[in-house]
Amino acid sequence: MKNLFLTLAMTVGALGAGVTSAHADIYTLTATLSGNEETPAPGLNTGAFGSATITLDTTARTVTYRVDVFNLPSGVTASHIHVGAPGTAGPVIINFAPPVNASNDFAYAGTVPEAQWVLRADQGIRSGEDIIQAILGNNTYVNVHSTVNAGGEVRGRLVLKQD
Repeated sequence: MKNLFLTLAMTVGALGAGVTSAHADIYTLTATLSGNEETPAPGLNTGAFGSATITLDTTARTVTYRVDVFNLPSGVTASHIHVGAPGTAGPVIINFAPPVNASNDFAYAGTVPEAQWVLRADQGIRSGEDIIQAILGNNTYVNVHSTVNAGGEVRGRLVLKQD
């Protein structure tokens, strides 16, 4: 009986060791968008503001985004994630699809697969893995550009959301 119990315990243990989790690595990051985050310092005096939420799925290799903008005085021309430290103007690494020429209050959302991410070898972004590291390493920001402020109307640093 003791041998049967030992054999059963070892079998269950072996089966349990072979089971892997179907866990995906999904991270949510947020940014508060304002003109005072724009460069050069001290930023931009604008009534526009907003928020951005991105979900980074490292298994599916996608970035899903939602951006809400309020009081934008002129039409939106572009929006994206840039890589770069606070107070610097960094290059684009992930493009969003905003409703071009929308102004005042609006929102947009979408999903960008890794095949559409923009590599920047001169900034050390040579692969999708480098982009993931930059996003999770607090080295990225969301920027919304407008017809009046082509360099950016509102921007905010992406910060990992704590559960």
